This record gives sequence, structure tokens and C-alpha cells, in this order.
Amino acid sequence: MRREWLNRCLLLSLAALPLTGCGWVSRPSVSGVWKGSIESSDKRGHKWNGPAELTLNQNGAAITGTLAFTHPQAGRIQVPISSGIVSEGAVTFSGQNQLPMGAIELTFHGKASKYELAGTVEITLRAMLLGAETNPGLLRVQKE
Repeated sequence: MRREWLNRCLLLSLAALPLTGCGWVSRPSVSGVWKGSIESSDKRGHKWNGPAELTLNQNGAAITGTLAFTHPQAGRIQVPISSGIVSEGAVTFSGQNQLPMGAIELTFHGKASKYELAGTVEITLRAMLLGAETNPGLLRVQKE
């Protein structure tokens, strides 16, 4: 009787664990400081590359934080990450910030491992005089 009760408890415990397909849900820890580079090009094809620092705070699957990088025209920019998610190594986040002469919005889609986070980023600059311009780019950072 006791063994049957233990088997039922074990089965119920296993059924409550999160599974995907045939494997466990794998959610890497992305909290911490990540440093590397960001590269992009404008609509005229001018490419640029600058240092980037990403600070992430993870709570379960949700992430928040700040991405700071140097843009050739706008200088040093900090973008608060207002929403983000990490699941099975996939990382997505977005944020926006007001600049002296406009605003910046960005969205990131990529992959995270224990030591590296890399993927594509879309940077939209909204300038009062020039309008909006969206630039595709790459972000690659390593965990400090």
C-alpha cells in the first residue's frame, strides 16, 4: 500500500514538471552584465560598429535591463529594456528612450548560451527634423 502511494506521488510530481516534446524546458540564466559590440548600417548603406554593454535582470522567463551602445551620430545611448523573454535559449527584448532631438526604439531577437548572447537588432531612430529610420543590425556580447 505504501509503495503504491509513493509511486502515485512520484508520477504526479513528474507530471507537474514542465516538458516540451521529449525534453525538459531549458531556460538559461541571462542575468548579469554582457559586453561586446553592435553593428548596423543606415538606409544609405553606411556601416558602423561600436561597443555595447547589456545589463539583464531575469525573473523566471521575464527579462528587463539596459542596453548601452555608441552610435556614430547620436553618441552614447542607453535604452531601458521594458519587456523581454527568454525560453529554451531564445531571447527577445525591446525598449525605447527619448533623445534630445527625438527617440530611439529597438527590438532584439537572438540566442543565448552560458557565455554568449547574439542575434539581430532593429534600431529605429525618430528625429524631429528627419523623421523615422529603421536600421537592421547585429548584437554580439559575452557574459562578464
